[in-house]
Amino acid sequence: MLVRPRKVLPTVITICLALYALKDPEGAATVVKAAAHLVMSASESLARFIQTVSN
Repeated sequence: MLVRPRKVLPTVITICLALYALKDPEGAATVVKAAAHLVMSASESLARFIQTVSN
């Protein structure tokens, strides 16, 4: 039986995050806020880079 890493890894990460959230709700909220901030700043940087390259 072949296991697809692309499907297994997000599932494992989700389960780990869910268990962590149950143990430490405040810590989990902090992690989610940090992840959201990281994604937003990365997308802004990418948008700036694309704009610079296209000009």
